[in-house]
Amino acid sequence: MERALRKKISGLLNGQKLGILATLGPSYPYQNIVAFAASGDLKSIWFATRRATSKYRNLKRRKRVAVFFDDRLNREADFHDATGITALGVAGETRGENRARAMKLLRRRHPYLKEFLAAPDSAVFAITVRSYVVVLHFQEVIEVRVR
Repeated sequence: MERALRKKISGLLNGQKLGILATLGPSYPYQNIVAFAASGDLKSIWFATRRATSKYRNLKRRKRVAVFFDDRLNREADFHDATGITALGVAGETRGENRARAMKLLRRRHPYLKEFLAAPDSAVFAITVRSYVVVLHFQEVIEVRVR
């Protein structure tokens, strides 16, 4: 069962280019759409943001994050057929060689973000994923631990 779930997670992450990042703000959770790249082993997710954003400030203050991905098509059938996946983990800004590798992956997956990624005020974050919470058929919830 876990092998099939990991394959499902991998397939959904490869099929989607955007996710919803949730950070912890001063008073409330804060969510943003982010372009991402994920590692084949499901242990890491990378994204970029400008340093002059609430998202960046939240990530510097509190590193725990959640990222939501789904495959819904906004049809009635989604209530039974859609899959939702939440990655739970810890985010940290990348530096040096790790940043260069993450930038390469992000540019390959999102070539239209080349200028955004190259801007001097862009920061690249790596999320170390602890687990994925997979929701199937609207109410079947399964947790898959990564580490």
